[in-house]
Amino acid sequence: MVIGEWVTGFQEYLQQFPFYILIVGWLIVLFVLIVVVFLLFSLLLGPFMWLFNRLTDKNRSNVLGHDDFLIGELTEKIVGNALGEVMEIGSKTARSVYPAKFYKEEDIREKRELPIGTKVIIVDFDKKGIALVVENHNFIE
Repeated sequence: MVIGEWVTGFQEYLQQFPFYILIVGWLIVLFVLIVVVFLLFSLLLGPFMWLFNRLTDKNRSNVLGHDDFLIGELTEKIVGNALGEVMEIGSKTARSVYPAKFYKEEDIREKRELPIGTKVIIVDFDKKGIALVVENHNFIE
């Protein structure tokens, strides 16, 4: 009943002001309540969402074996150490898209650029699931 008493007291306090101040007062209270509820849900559910992501998002289902190479095509350009995006096109069945960066350190040092549409070989994946690529000069369609 404490909330009801607070609402009644707040309503009586606002009665001494004009009607538009009453409306603004209730809008401020509503806004503060929405922010408080959002923060409570974030603080309570945030750790569970983080734990769920850590336990389920390991990117193990699409990582290559040690002796496998995939053919891909860049869907976002790669420049130097920046991340791009590669679509695996070698299997001709399902297409998978991965974040990508250069495999060779010399390409990173030289700030080499591969434009969108460049055919690449996906050499490996790092621990974060990022595809490590090199340009494919011998692509046959």
